[in-house]
Formats: sequence, C-alpha cells, structure tokens
Amino acid sequence: MDFSSFLNQKFLTDFDWANIQSIQDRFNGAVKLNQIAGISSYPSIQSIESTSELFRVPIYISAMRLITFIKQINEFHQLNEQEQIHLVKLNLLQTCFFHSIFIYDPRTDCYHEQDTTDPLFSGKDWIQTLNKEFHSEMKKLRNELLDIFQMDNIIIKLFYVILLFSQQMSLSQTKQYSLPDIQPFNIFKAQSVFTDLVYQYCLQQYGSSKAPILFTRYIMKIMKLQQLVDEIKYQINDYMDITQLSPLTQSLLA
Repeated sequence: MDFSSFLNQKFLTDFDWANIQSIQDRFNGAVKLNQIAGISSYPSIQSIESTSELFRVPIYISAMRLITFIKQINEFHQLNEQEQIHLVKLNLLQTCFFHSIFIYDPRTDCYHEQDTTDPLFSGKDWIQTLNKEFHSEMKKLRNELLDIFQMDNIIIKLFYVILLFSQQMSLSQTKQYSLPDIQPFNIFKAQSVFTDLVYQYCLQQYGSSKAPILFTRYIMKIMKLQQLVDEIKYQINDYMDITQLSPLTQSLLA
C-alpha cells in the first residue's frame, strides 16, 4: 500500500491558515483594546496583598481581554444571547487561569502579558492569595502543558477559543441547560469548528503519528485545570467575601 500521498498531505487549506491568522490578530487586538489605567506600568511590580486583589486586578484584566476576544469570533455571534452568557459564566474563569500559565515567566517568577504596559505581578504574591497546593499543581500543570507543545502560540490561542466554547467541562455544574434558550448542539457545532482546526494544525505540524497522542495529552491536562478551578470555586468563600468583587467576577465564581 502506498502511503506517500497521505504523508505528503496538506491538512490545512489557505482558508484555514487565514482563519488561524485572524484568531491571532483578534486576540492581539483584544489585548490592545484593554490597556488598564490606574495601576503601575511595566516594568514596575504591582503588589497583590489579598485574594480579592488577585481577582480584582490580574484575573479581571485577563477576563476583559478574553471577553473582547471571544466577542470578535463569528461563531460566538451566531449563538443567542442566553447561550453567550452561559458560556462566559461557565468557562471564562478556567480560561483566565489557562491564560495565566502562558504569561508566567519562571525566570523572574512574574506574570506579564507580552507587549503591554501591564505591570509585573509577582508569583510570590499569587501564592499568598490562594492555597499553596493550588499553585504547586498549577506550576506542575504548566510544565506538563509546555512539555507537549512548548509555547506554540497558535495552539494556545485556538485553545482559548475551544475552552470558551466548552460544554460540560465544569465538574460542579449540574444544571447547565436549565434555560430553554440554550441549545447544546449550537454550542457544540461552534466549538467543533475550532477543535477540528487545531487538530488539523497538529497533524500538519507534528505528523499523523504524534498528533493524536499529543492532542489527547493536552486535553487531559485541560481537564486537570478544570478540576483545579472547580476546587477553587468551591472553596473561594474561605479566602474572601466575593461581594467585594465586580458583578462579572462574582458571576464567574458562583
């Protein structure tokens, strides 16, 4: 049997590459649109002295950028308003922590969004705001994720979209579709566009033998991240009074 045609196959079309570039550009645009005033500028270090400050400043910045990003995605606009709100409430916090993994620099022990005037946020401050076990698990998870695809910006940005379109990822969410206007198939259809795109990209970049293994490993790590975030949401009242936070952030922790 001749496998040469399969081995030389191009898994991504010009349209796919254009879609990937559009996603990169929209994320970069969302970051630029959400330059935060009222805090120190790079390279200053912005201290975080409490759990509420962790959610009021760096997590909030990530949340606003990710919301701006997902609102630029055509498939998001094809969902009705209830479905859009449902996805943001269900998946935004997990995606914020996923985002934090890739803006952390272990050399400086700081979190910083590249090419922004955001201050540095010290990793030591983050550890003081939530339990050390959570941060230890997050550090381990970061290393494992980087071991799979390194800092592949295309995969990272595509997974932001996949996570934001996820259904039934939350282990604690039992009544996800209680509202009549939420149609699970519509959400799955939207997510499948990007799941297929990232898988085809993996095939193109890593080959047909390695791609399925790497992709599956990555998904398993994402599920571990969801477990960690669910545990934090379950315990969050032990660390702070969430009524001190913005309505948006409160909804993510509910």
